[in-house]
Amino acid sequence: MIQHAPDRTELLTIDASVGKHLALAPVAFAVIEADTHAILYANAQFRLLLATEQIRVGESGDDGRRARTATLAPLLDDAVRSGRTIRDAILEPPHGAAAKWSCSIWPVADATDRSRRLVVEVRDVGLIESVKERQRAIAQELLLGALRAQDAAGDAASAGDRARFLAQASRDLSLSLDESSTRETMRHLTLPRPGAWCIVDVVESNSAIHRLAVIHPDPSKQPLARLLEEQWPSTSDKSADVAALRSMRQPTVVTEDSGAALVRAAHGEANLRILREIGFGSLLTVPLIVRGRVQGAITFVSPQGDPPFSSDEIGFAADLGARCAMALDNARLYHEADVLRLAAEAASRAKGEFLGMISHELRTPLNAIGGFAELLEMGIEGPVTEKQRTALARIKANQEHLLTLITEILNFVRIEGGGMAYHLGRVSLPQAFADVSAMLSGAAEEKKLTLVTAPGETDVTAWADADRVRQILLNLLMNAVKYTPPGGTITVSCAAVDDTVVARVADTGPGIEPKRMQSIFEPFVQLTAGLIDRQGGVGLGLPISRDLARAMKGDVTAESTVGRGSRFTLSLPRAPQAASEAPTAGRAKATG
Repeated sequence: MIQHAPDRTELLTIDASVGKHLALAPVAFAVIEADTHAILYANAQFRLLLATEQIRVGESGDDGRRARTATLAPLLDDAVRSGRTIRDAILEPPHGAAAKWSCSIWPVADATDRSRRLVVEVRDVGLIESVKERQRAIAQELLLGALRAQDAAGDAASAGDRARFLAQASRDLSLSLDESSTRETMRHLTLPRPGAWCIVDVVESNSAIHRLAVIHPDPSKQPLARLLEEQWPSTSDKSADVAALRSMRQPTVVTEDSGAALVRAAHGEANLRILREIGFGSLLTVPLIVRGRVQGAITFVSPQGDPPFSSDEIGFAADLGARCAMALDNARLYHEADVLRLAAEAASRAKGEFLGMISHELRTPLNAIGGFAELLEMGIEGPVTEKQRTALARIKANQEHLLTLITEILNFVRIEGGGMAYHLGRVSLPQAFADVSAMLSGAAEEKKLTLVTAPGETDVTAWADADRVRQILLNLLMNAVKYTPPGGTITVSCAAVDDTVVARVADTGPGIEPKRMQSIFEPFVQLTAGLIDRQGGVGLGLPISRDLARAMKGDVTAESTVGRGSRFTLSLPRAPQAASEAPTAGRAKATG
């Protein structure tokens, strides 16, 4: 007979706080005497199960009770005999009922290693299954999360690889603006898929399609790849291929079973036979489009047996094609610009040579005209009347004017050709102004112009060529005299600012329109147009002055206000204070 003692908690010494937690535990918990199966301690849940006769500890002679409850006795006896822990054993259910309770038993041994007490825990099977289900669900979510994280990491790694690949391709394409080098780089590009290769077709300026040399990653298949290069286009109607290529706007993927599309992508049956002999999985053709114009196409070829190109690979190929198209267009524009530059340089040289030659040719007859005019004026050929003397003076003046113009042209040709010599030294700008003003005083008086020297520093010394400085100032003052209306004022001034000295010529002329400020320094340009209002000269004074100044590491600039006049400024390097610091005089080359 099994004794039940739910009230004998004094038989087991349990810490008060531990006992409190055990009493409130959501599972049924008890301590049972091993030999007698007497209950030494039971928490509230365990006592409730006993009271409601859902479980019993030992066997009972009451058949009715035995039919209603599940017994712990077999498991308790097994734990005592074996001395082992029993975990989550299902209690034998009453006859015809489903298993409802799970039991775990921990034997507690004494000093002789004999099990004296049994710690018993009873749980609801449904609760256990619910917990296990939740655990399985959590484990499944964790697994799915890990897989998603793994996929995301793989996608990020792939995206990083593609970004690095595109960056390297961009660097390779930008290393040179030479068209042949750009094409050489393009034909080595392909997608980052093992065994993939590409075919590059370029539309030439005459609308013909040129296939670049084809490179296959397998050297044994390179002869077949070379056939693709040599035999394309294989169709007799080349204009149809050009039209089809120019109409392409989106990447196109074709596979072995694409039928007519495959023939079109391969550009004919002959090429298709070669492709099949080489072996391929699929073809991805990307147009090379820049500024709305198709420059060619790249056809990427995957190895035989590979899956078709993915959407990521198609987008990647489109990005790569866009970079190739831009690089190809830049190379073409650079080539065209270089051709135009060479043509312009050749034309400039021809112009300079022509101007130099014609100027020299004109100087000889002009010198002869001047010489004969002087002989006539001297009376060598007989007496000269006053009217004849006046006519001869006019001939001599026009002859000297033509020589001045020709000299300007020769100087311009020398400067452009870098043949002008410069002897650098200390040049006083106030003294240079005084020399030039004296030369033009007669012309200024004739137009009733007032020449004013603004007060300022007297020791303004430039490091330059004295003759070239006077030539520049003469040109600036001559322009001021030429364009200032009668009764106007011309003001000259000098100043030193840090390591630079400046000489300024300001007038009260009509001024220069802003849109013409840049053109006044271009050769053969005058502010007035037409034959009636055109001033004397060939429009070389300002270009020559600026080129001379720049050759001496200075510059000539202009400021103007329409209706109020203009101011031209010559800036030059300041001469060192000590003679020992002066640079050696030498020959400089003009830059324009």
